[in-house]
Amino acid sequence: MAPLALLIVLFLIVPLVRFVVLSVDNREIAQALSQTAAALETWQGADVPGDAAFAAFNRDLVRETEKGSIAKLGARLNFFQGGMNSLIRKTITRSSDLEPTRTAFEAVDKRWGDLKTWRAIKLATNPAIPEYYFNALDLRTADPTAMVSVEVKPEAQRVYMRLWLRTILVALLVVFVCTAIGYPIAYYLSNARGLAFAVAMGMVLLPFWTPLLARIASWVILLENGGVINSVLVALGLVDDANRPQILHNLFATVVVMSYVLLPYAVLPTYAVMKRVQPSLFKAALTLGATPLRAFLTVYLPQTLPGVLAGGILIFVLSFGFYLTPELVGGPSGSLIGNLIAYNFSKSLNWGLAGALATMLLLVIAAAALVLRAVSPQPEQES
Repeated sequence: MAPLALLIVLFLIVPLVRFVVLSVDNREIAQALSQTAAALETWQGADVPGDAAFAAFNRDLVRETEKGSIAKLGARLNFFQGGMNSLIRKTITRSSDLEPTRTAFEAVDKRWGDLKTWRAIKLATNPAIPEYYFNALDLRTADPTAMVSVEVKPEAQRVYMRLWLRTILVALLVVFVCTAIGYPIAYYLSNARGLAFAVAMGMVLLPFWTPLLARIASWVILLENGGVINSVLVALGLVDDANRPQILHNLFATVVVMSYVLLPYAVLPTYAVMKRVQPSLFKAALTLGATPLRAFLTVYLPQTLPGVLAGGILIFVLSFGFYLTPELVGGPSGSLIGNLIAYNFSKSLNWGLAGALATMLLLVIAAAALVLRAVSPQPEQES
């Protein structure tokens, strides 16, 4: 078991711990603003701090400029308050001969007299911060001297909760579509024999043998404005050539392609359970006077429900963290939380926010799996 345990530790436990640390770690910026942190230690946040805080901040600016890390400091401060990067760049051009007073700083830029600026600086002086988790829920610290005090962001700044809700909605839709399509396929496979079974099972397994990027690219060809589906609709006279529907780069395309990719995960677990169901039970219910619908709902469906739930859990977990499919076919209206995590890791370099989003994503998936596991029927033990 040692190789398996080592694999789990290196490629699962360590990355997860790293995500959690990144989501609260702010030691680098806190050390860069060490003198400012000491000057703001007793600041109550009711008004802009005095000249001592400005002098300490100026010394930190000069030191970081000499170290060559002022650009990084400005970029990180920008995570706490928009415009801080440009404000820092504007100020460092005067930092060597700038008088360390509030009046002199405000002469450079009026934003130095804004309480929001110093709220961001105060937050940035803490070595461990929950701010990234607040941002991931469209919240923010209401009082910079009491970080547990939170408030909802203005309406124009709320973006993350919409993405969370959209991701949950898409995951549930994909589970529903895959289950609705996969259940009849699994039933056919459980009753098919010989060549019919081999062909049907081969069609179910075919996506596993095809690279994911190739499958997504094929759907792009089908769904694009001049693609196969729109061309067929125009040829049949169902739509006008000048008014072809937009079925790519939206939420519809995201749900369709994700359902196609994940459909085998609904078929195979359900098929495995159906193979263990005795057909004589269904026939016995019919001979005892039950209608086919009642026999299905009371005899057959309960016995196959564990396979349906197992496939649903697997599809929900996989679809909740999807990134490549929404990126290629979803567009702005079809992007999910995974796309935002990738953006913060690779483009904006806000690793703290990306770590918080990734940690919350894992917690949501784990909670969903536990809830679905709890409501799933347990096999009866033999007496």
